[in-house]
Amino acid sequence: MKGKLLVPVLAVLALVGLAYWLLPKGSHSFYGTKLLNPKPVDFLLQSPSGPVRLGEMGDRLVLIFFGYVHCPDVCPTTMLALKRAYEALSPEEQNRVQVVFISVDPERDTPEIADQYAKGFHPRFLGLTGSPETIQEVARTFGVYYQKSQYRGPGEYLVDHTATTFVVQEGKLVLLFSPDKVEETQRVVADLRALL
Repeated sequence: MKGKLLVPVLAVLALVGLAYWLLPKGSHSFYGTKLLNPKPVDFLLQSPSGPVRLGEMGDRLVLIFFGYVHCPDVCPTTMLALKRAYEALSPEEQNRVQVVFISVDPERDTPEIADQYAKGFHPRFLGLTGSPETIQEVARTFGVYYQKSQYRGPGEYLVDHTATTFVVQEGKLVLLFSPDKVEETQRVVADLRALL
């Protein structure tokens, strides 16, 4: 009787072992929202030193956040979260990652002002902007909403905007971090490392 039970038990153990052996090793469960169908994206915006094209950033992971310099809360909070994640990477990993701040307030944020703001969080961060029409087109590409609010006169207003952080890999939008998720530094870093 014992011999008859041993054969099915061994068969089940062999199947479990085979299944384990065939499973992909090192598969990562993403914390951010990973897109099943990565969307091709590109833009040409202005930095203080001239035009910058997303497609020319090579094989670097590009983390993009749309905001504005006069933002009282979400923008500095998100940029600080991106700084923490970036600084948690090794120097070699940092060389393969670029954080980009895109201003949705081109009337007040010149390329110099946007870049100075970004570099205030980390010297390697890049601040970009463009004409109102160009910003509108780039925002539409990423599904970003923005609109002036609490208008008190020229130069005195807030801008309501989407606060998602977008991750682009080899010209394709692959991962999104909502404002609450970008705060979880170690999980963000784990996601970035899985993409690197």
